[in-house]
Amino acid sequence: MSTTFEAMRFGPLGDAVAAAMPNSEADPVGVWAAALSMYSAAISRNVRLDNNRPVVVWTVLAGRSGVGRKGYALFTAKTILNQVIGGFLDTRTRDGISSGPSLVDMLNKFELETSGQPTGIDGRAMLVEEEWASVLKRQKRCPNFSTLFRTAWDGKTISNRTKKELQAVSRPLLGFHAHITPGEWAKYVSSSEALGGSYNRLLPVLVERSKMLSYTNKPAVVDVKALKAAYAWATAETRVIAFDKAAGQRYDEIRAEVEDRMAELPELLSSYMERAAEQVHRIAAVLTATTRKTKITRKAVDAAWAFVSYSMASVEKLVREAADQTVKPVKSTAEMIREVLQRYEGEASSTILLRALGTRVTAASVRAAVEQMPDATMETVRSGGRGAPRIMYRLIEPEAPAVVQEPETPTALGVTEAEPISRPARRPRKAVGAAERPTGKPALRVVGSTGPAPKKVKVKAKAKKSAAPVVAEPSSNPFLALL
Repeated sequence: MSTTFEAMRFGPLGDAVAAAMPNSEADPVGVWAAALSMYSAAISRNVRLDNNRPVVVWTVLAGRSGVGRKGYALFTAKTILNQVIGGFLDTRTRDGISSGPSLVDMLNKFELETSGQPTGIDGRAMLVEEEWASVLKRQKRCPNFSTLFRTAWDGKTISNRTKKELQAVSRPLLGFHAHITPGEWAKYVSSSEALGGSYNRLLPVLVERSKMLSYTNKPAVVDVKALKAAYAWATAETRVIAFDKAAGQRYDEIRAEVEDRMAELPELLSSYMERAAEQVHRIAAVLTATTRKTKITRKAVDAAWAFVSYSMASVEKLVREAADQTVKPVKSTAEMIREVLQRYEGEASSTILLRALGTRVTAASVRAAVEQMPDATMETVRSGGRGAPRIMYRLIEPEAPAVVQEPETPTALGVTEAEPISRPARRPRKAVGAAERPTGKPALRVVGSTGPAPKKVKVKAKAKKSAAPVVAEPSSNPFLALL
C-alpha cells in the first residue's frame, strides 16, 4: 500500500478501500476520492457541519486514458459501496447535466417525488461524469450553470423560472464525481471560470495504475459490516459534526498554512485552493461519521488534510502543465510601451500609460525602458497653473545613423580617381501633344472643344472714307429732258 494513501486512510471506509486494493489495478488515492464523493452524498441528508454547511465532497480523477485507471478506480469504489449505499446509487445517480435549468430541474424532481412521505423530502442526487470534457464543452453555452453549480455546493437555494412555474431547491444535496485527462483539463478548464471560483469546490487528484494484474483477477469481497452500521447511524436522525478542542487547534494551523501557501502562488493557482480549509472540515466530518461519532478528532483532521494537500499538489501540476502547452512569448517592457503609445496616436501621459500597462510594470521601470528606446522620449510638461507638471511619453523618429565618407581609393597608376562630373539637371520633357500656354491673360476656350484654347487675335478696324458728293448724270430719257 502506498504511503500517500496510508496518510489519508481513516475509519471503516479507509479499511474497506485498503482491503480492496490487492485485487485492483487502480490508484488507491483514486478509489479513496470516488468513495468519499459517493458516501458523502449518501449521508448528506442528515449529516451536516455545525455551521449548517453540507458535507458533500466533490472529487475529480485526472489521469491519462488507459494508464490512469480512472474507470477502474470508480468501479472498485462502487464494488465496496454497493453493499452499503447501493439503493441510493441506483436511484439517484445521473450524468450529462450541462445547463443551469437542467440542474435545478433534476434536484427539484427528486424533492417532488418524495414530498409527503413520512421520512420527509429527500433531495439527494449524485452526478457522475466519466466523460467530463464533453460536458464541460456544452456547459460553456449556458451562462448561469457555473453560478448554480457553485451555489449547490454551498448548500444555498438555487432556482430557475420556466414558462409555467418557478422551480426552487431550498437545500441542494448534490454529490459530484468526474474523470478527465490532463490534456482535456488544459483545453476545457478555463482560467476565467477558475478565477470565478467554479473549480475551488472540486478536489482534483492525479491518478495512475498501481499494478498490473492477471486477466483472470476478480474484485475482492470486502467486509463492510462496520460501514453498514455507520451508514445506518448517519441516516437514522440529524447528526451535527463539530471539532473537539485539539482538532479545532489543528484546523486553525491548517488554515494559516493554506493562506501562506496561497500568498506565494500566482492568482490563478491560488484560486483553486481558496476553499481548501473548508474541504478539510467536510472530509474530516465524513470520516468522523463513519466512526459513528459527532466530534472530529485531530487524527481525522490530519487524514483529511493529507488528501486535500495531495489535491493541491495535483492542481498545481495540472495548471502548470496546461500553461506550458499554451505558452506565449513574453513581451518586453519596451514592446508593451510602444504598443500603448501607438494605440494613443504616439503620445500619452504617464497616468494613461501606467493604467494601460496595469500591474505588469512600475513607473520606474517605464522610465528606465524609455531611456533605452531609440524611438521614444519622455518630457516634463508644466502647465500655467499651480498643478504639478505632467510627464508625457511620445514616439519619435529614430535618428538616422551617421554616414561615414569613404576615403579616395588610388588607381593602379597611383592617381586617385576623379569624382564623377556633375551634370546640370535636364529640363523635363513635355508630354506628346501638350501645348504651351502663353503668360498673361488666360486664353479663351471654345465651349465643347477638347483641344487647347485658341489664341485671341486682335483685329484692327479699317479707317472710313469720306463720302463724295453725288453728281446727277444726264438722263437718257427724252421726256425727262423737256421738263
